[in-house]
Amino acid sequence: MRYLNIFANCKLVKGASMSLLCDLQLRKYYQVPNDMAEVLVFLADHSVEETIETFGVENKGTIQSYINFVLKMDMGFLDDNIIKELVPLSLEWDAFSEITNVILEFKQGTSYDVAFIQDLLSLNLSAVELRSYEPIPFSETIELLSLFKYSKVLSIKLITAWSKEYSEKRIKDLMETDYRLNTVVLHGAPKTKQIKLFRDSASIVFSEGSLYPNLQCGVIQPSYFSTSIELFSESQLHNTCLNRKLSIDKDGFIKNCPSMKENYGHFLDTSLADILADPGFRKDWFMNKDSIEVCKDCEFRHVCTDCRAFTERTHIDQDGRDRSKPLKCGYNPYHNSWEDWSQNPLKQDAISFYQMEDLIDKA
Repeated sequence: MRYLNIFANCKLVKGASMSLLCDLQLRKYYQVPNDMAEVLVFLADHSVEETIETFGVENKGTIQSYINFVLKMDMGFLDDNIIKELVPLSLEWDAFSEITNVILEFKQGTSYDVAFIQDLLSLNLSAVELRSYEPIPFSETIELLSLFKYSKVLSIKLITAWSKEYSEKRIKDLMETDYRLNTVVLHGAPKTKQIKLFRDSASIVFSEGSLYPNLQCGVIQPSYFSTSIELFSESQLHNTCLNRKLSIDKDGFIKNCPSMKENYGHFLDTSLADILADPGFRKDWFMNKDSIEVCKDCEFRHVCTDCRAFTERTHIDQDGRDRSKPLKCGYNPYHNSWEDWSQNPLKQDAISFYQMEDLIDKA
């Protein structure tokens, strides 16, 4: 008897018309037929010979091709036994901080050197995004970045409007003095180009397009998918965009996301402790993809991010919570096809509700 042993870091996610085979160690994924997923699940407890007998000798070639694919991609191996030592991979998720990622919008004259931000920086923050929609003097950007000098923040992304002050050399020099600043995006630049630094671990992006306040986030596309053990595990029970996120919009209001309307006070007169104690602030942290219409049938649901700021507005539950698919997703898991979400006639009412017509016309 021969048995196919699939490594514990390789996980199957079944969708409506296709399945996803994820290698969480090599951070790769493969779309496979649902028939293949069914065979692989059966092979987990049965020999190759038993599988062929169950699914029919006439399907032997197909079954063997599925096994060969797993072997070719180094996702498993054949053996005379089921190896008991290959214990299932735990998908439990937790973090050492009540807030792990932060978005801070800023405009000219904004000062974040206040108690609320100092309390926030005392946490174990993984990532901070600094975002501006207007030109900011370079000196003010330097001053803002200086707040993080002695913090525990692991990575910083800076998004701001281009001006002549933000030359390529100046940005490079800035990034070389602070390795946490690993991405700089300058919108409204004269020319679009991307510069990779430090063996491609950091980048500077000059973009000709303008950044529209709070309208351009929430895009769902394959280039944003992540097959990491961290995201895959977090997605089992949590929302992959809003979980443990805190944002402050350009007017200083504390939100889950700057694009969402609901706020929980102003950072100048609200304490971080009060925010973290507010059940309303945490309410979307546990809205995972399995609880969102259409997404729950999608094979990409555990490698994808989510958006609760812009949705199709088609499924509001009895508690008034929006469980609709993200508006800016063009994937149909029932037909296994991608389309331009902005041109879908069924999304036009939602596009109008969010007043996105001008944004789409200029895209």
